[in-house]
Amino acid sequence: MSAQDQVKNLLSQKFEEKRVASTIKYFLAVVQKFEEGDWENSLSKAGKFVEATVKLLWTLAGKTLPRAKDFKAGAYAQKIIDQISTTEITSEGVRLQIPRACIFLYDITSNRGGRHDSDEFDPNEMDAITASALCSWILAELVRFCASNGLSPDEARKIIESVIERRYPIFEEIDGRIYVDNEKHKSALQCALMILYKKFPERMNRDELAEAVKRHRYGKSALKFERLAPFIDSDNGGNMLLRATGRKKVEQILVN
Repeated sequence: MSAQDQVKNLLSQKFEEKRVASTIKYFLAVVQKFEEGDWENSLSKAGKFVEATVKLLWTLAGKTLPRAKDFKAGAYAQKIIDQISTTEITSEGVRLQIPRACIFLYDITSNRGGRHDSDEFDPNEMDAITASALCSWILAELVRFCASNGLSPDEARKIIESVIERRYPIFEEIDGRIYVDNEKHKSALQCALMILYKKFPERMNRDELAEAVKRHRYGKSALKFERLAPFIDSDNGGNMLLRATGRKKVEQILVN
């Protein structure tokens, strides 16, 4: 059984199954977008993760959720802190610490890039690093809360470690040079597609792509440009843009 299924089964013992599914879905989306280096969308998914988590806790306390348009994650997280008693949620960590973390995280995701000097550091990257770590901590605390139901300490520890495992971006750009995690590609073709994926929606010329692939320890003749044809659009100057077929191919590579 995968770690994802273990977490889902464990949380479903105490929380509504559909709320659990939503929470895990957004957590995985946060991780995926973070690893892709898509900071803005990672933050957006973190906001959705907070909303799903607050709904998870509110219904755990036996409360009814309002209409979607009336639900404000920050406000309801504060209501959990102020209004939910120890008889409704016995764990102080779940009743107080997780909602406080949700309020802080929601503030980050709601004010993306607005509080930093962007000349020094990409503000979305800074926020995404913080948000990803905090989402992992929140989910690990939920797992810890549910782990008392017949799970051995060692089993619980392994599940929690899989959740809070430190993650790194798959893509890196240094002075305009794109690098891809070597564990993610198995051929020069895959490497080239992933570089074009990172470059999208900008085009990349043939020589620039060949040089980028070469930096990943592939020989000069390893990349066969004709094999890229089904995945790219090439303009009259030979500048390549990754098509939808190529983006789909890369996303399949990323999840494996």
